[in-house]
Amino acid sequence: MNWQPYLKASWEMVMESEGRSQVFLDQDLEAYLVHMMARNFRKHQFPPEIICLELSRAKTKDDYRDIGDGCLFVDAWDVRRARLVEQNYYEKMGQIAYARAAYASRPADELFDRVSREFGLLSRVLRVLKPSVPHYAL
Repeated sequence: MNWQPYLKASWEMVMESEGRSQVFLDQDLEAYLVHMMARNFRKHQFPPEIICLELSRAKTKDDYRDIGDGCLFVDAWDVRRARLVEQNYYEKMGQIAYARAAYASRPADELFDRVSREFGLLSRVLRVLKPSVPHYAL
C-alpha cells in the first residue's frame, strides 16, 4: 500500500490544525499525530465498544496504541461517545492505553510515554479539524 498520499494529507491537516488552534507541537508529537492520522485514515470502527474490556484483552504495544488512538479521536471529535461515562473518560482511558503501550516493550518507549502525558494537547490540536471532517466519515 502506498502511504504517501495519507501522510501528505495528514501532515497538511495537522499543520492547518496547529495554525488554527495556535497550539504548536514539537517535532516528535507532531510526527506522531501525522502518522496516527495516516494509519487510521480509512478506519471505520473505533473506538472499541467497551474500552476497559479492550484494555484487559490487549497484549501488544500495537493493541494499546490502537485503543489510545481511538480514544484520542473520540475525545477530540466527540464522536461515538458512550452515554454513561464522565466527560474525561476517553482522555483518561487514552492516557492509560498509551502508557501501557510505552511499557509493553523493553526498554520503555519514550514517545508513547510522552503521548500519554500530552494526550490533552494532542486532542486540542485534533479538535479544530472536526468541522472539516465530512459527516459520512464519522
